[in-house]
Amino acid sequence: MNNLRFIINNADETARTGILQVNDQRVRTPILVQTGDELARLAPLKLEQIGVKITKVNGLKWWLKYGEELSKVGDLHQLYHWNGLLLVDLQTDYAYQLAKPRGKKNNGVRFHDPETGQLKFWQPETALKVQKILGADVFQSFDRAGDYYDPVDDLAAGVAQTQAWLEINKKVAGMTFANVVGGGLKKLRQESVKAVMADAFAGYEISGIPSTLSNQEFNRIINEMVSMLPNEQLRYLPTATTLTQMLFAVLAGVDLIDSDLAAKKAAKGVALVGKGLESLHLDRQHFRFDKRPLEQGCGCPVCQTGYSRALIHNLIIDGRFYGEQLLLQHNLFTLNRLINNLQQAIAAQQIKSFVQELLYNH
Repeated sequence: MNNLRFIINNADETARTGILQVNDQRVRTPILVQTGDELARLAPLKLEQIGVKITKVNGLKWWLKYGEELSKVGDLHQLYHWNGLLLVDLQTDYAYQLAKPRGKKNNGVRFHDPETGQLKFWQPETALKVQKILGADVFQSFDRAGDYYDPVDDLAAGVAQTQAWLEINKKVAGMTFANVVGGGLKKLRQESVKAVMADAFAGYEISGIPSTLSNQEFNRIINEMVSMLPNEQLRYLPTATTLTQMLFAVLAGVDLIDSDLAAKKAAKGVALVGKGLESLHLDRQHFRFDKRPLEQGCGCPVCQTGYSRALIHNLIIDGRFYGEQLLLQHNLFTLNRLINNLQQAIAAQQIKSFVQELLYNH
């Protein structure tokens, strides 16, 4: 069984830095959990070079593909030769989207696989087994996913069901992020927090907060949620946030934050550059003869190797995946550099002014 420890090092109002240790792996927080399928896009050595520490894979997808033969796939650390930390996404929100009302059971969710048409039953016990097989370093509890603005009765049913399913993970509570649900309703979120605090879980997963919320509403709910949670344990936000939302989450005191921003920008031919992470659209014609690197003085392998904006522009225009790979490397490096700067700003008690300047430049 893995051993997990979390220690808070510095705090600047609600923002904080810490050390997450899982066996021999140590990472500084706050940190981004990369969710853009990076393990399938870049070699592990490249990911390590650009500062990636934690990645997340789609556990439901692996289970649907291999079923009972998933054990033959085994630990994804070995499959991908990945030495960093690994999380396995249960994708319960996707399963519930596919399910009809009668498919929402007290012991799981039944739905038809859109690829094969076969009827599948995704259950908490199965999800925990899948996480163990694929080598998850920290487990996630099963939740009954719902929309943020669902009716009160539906959200209440989701809270009650998610609480009941926590029993499945109690034997591995010290390695589990317990789900906190309840949509945008404070009373239901409080009930959910009360339930997860009854056992010694490793941390809290603030679920059901979509990135489609306005910045104002996102900031309100994330601060409200963090204020309900114990200070000494990990807080994990499994929402692929925008840059502004990511900064709000760090300010609020979230320790782990999902991010597919680097991959999404790269797929659109965009490089993130400068202190404010401005978008450089490499598909535009005025870059076709631009011999400059993506960002002057950037320490990423792409800029250091001397790949020009013109080359990457032409790769993108020609539909070459290599162009997207180069942009992904640069964007990941840039975001991880930002996270390091945020950690330093918290330690120096300057996080608010640092974030305000970033938002102004952005």
